[in-house]
Amino acid sequence: MSEVLRTALRCLAFSSFVLVLALAWDVSGALAQTPSPDEINRVAKMLSCPTCAGINVADCPTETCAQWRAKIGELLAEGKTDQEILEYFAARYGDHVLQVPPTRGFFLGVWIVPILAILAGLGTFGYLVHRWTQRSVVREIPAVPGDIVEDEYVRRVEQELQLWQKK
Repeated sequence: MSEVLRTALRCLAFSSFVLVLALAWDVSGALAQTPSPDEINRVAKMLSCPTCAGINVADCPTETCAQWRAKIGELLAEGKTDQEILEYFAARYGDHVLQVPPTRGFFLGVWIVPILAILAGLGTFGYLVHRWTQRSVVREIPAVPGDIVEDEYVRRVEQELQLWQKK
């Protein structure tokens, strides 16, 4: 065989090998990117149903949520991350479709107001406890004329007790 023919056969064999590898890589990549229902539901649980109040997309039986789950599957198959998918839905339908509100803009108040309310409540409770513990428990009671009679009665009872103890 001539040197040219050998080189041509080597190039053909090498290119066939590369083609087989490329096809195998493409098939395995396509199979690996098919998202499982668990992966779809993981992302769907982070989205709120647009028609039902308080239900996430993974648990909602409506047709809209079924379409959203299908779209989540498509986006996962394209290689999008969970955060990118959430941003996709928030950009199209608004931030209210997110289960966890973002920490920007108006929604920043959703995070700050409860913390401030808890701190104010703890501060008020601490102030009240401090005031209650600083109050005087014993108060002076003004003397009334009846106290003299009671003192005489107590004195006579003590005398009688002493007599009984001597016997």
